[in-house]
Amino acid sequence: MGQGFVYILISPNSDFIKIGRTERPIGERLRGINGGEAYAPHGPWELSDFVHVTDCAIVEMAAHRHFRDRNVKVEGTQELFSVPAREAREHLRSISGPLRVDHIRTDQLFGNPDVRLFLFRLFQLSGLYGNLDIQGAWTLSVLPQTNGGRWFTLNIGPHEVAFSTRTQVDGKFSHYLVLDRLILEYPKTIMWLGQCGGDVLDADYKAAERAVSVSFDEDFPTAERFFAREGVRRAMVAYWADALADLRERNAKSVYARYHSYDAVSQLLEYKRARDNVVVGPGGR
Repeated sequence: MGQGFVYILISPNSDFIKIGRTERPIGERLRGINGGEAYAPHGPWELSDFVHVTDCAIVEMAAHRHFRDRNVKVEGTQELFSVPAREAREHLRSISGPLRVDHIRTDQLFGNPDVRLFLFRLFQLSGLYGNLDIQGAWTLSVLPQTNGGRWFTLNIGPHEVAFSTRTQVDGKFSHYLVLDRLILEYPKTIMWLGQCGGDVLDADYKAAERAVSVSFDEDFPTAERFFAREGVRRAMVAYWADALADLRERNAKSVYARYHSYDAVSQLLEYKRARDNVVVGPGGR
């Protein structure tokens, strides 16, 4: 067994969690579980956590062995455990660290805490945290090899929808986002973009007639605050949510899937939990 994913699933209809592994994309495996005879009756299952590792069999085996006293055999299942999801997540991350795939790039990216906060807010606002099961339809490339250099590039399907450069001018970076043209209804935000050396242009996407590209130059703390400006959330959700829903409906895959950093997304998910610092219910889900 080689490179793959070890995941933790939870279900509102089960008191147990599922700990498993797959070499296939997580979304494919999740659909298979929810459609299978053994686990489907306890579902619908949803993704609680995952890690992308160089040997998923070793990591899964270690997790199963650690929780073997709380393994529950129900109707032919073998991977159900009477363990709070929070406890399982903490253990999974503690044993998987040395085997993380492409962790050097992720650690380099998030060595800049301002970049991490910016991406967290972008994921939070755009709804990407709610679309972790269709990774590969949308993609996050970390420190991609592009002319001029970038911290990251985000694509939804074939469309580049966000990036920030690594090249600084007067302590500022260049930022690019694709939004719905609803943003044009908010003149104060458009004026702010102009003051930051930015602009709003039609995005050259034939399949997205309402898309506009927003660009501006700022440091990351100021860029992160752009998300709170008038109309930004509305314009982002209008474009991103519709594009993500379309990908889900078509079960589409991006041509950039091979560049997707599951490790960076996994770390952003952990960062989100640390910031939320919320325990939901006695089971710690």
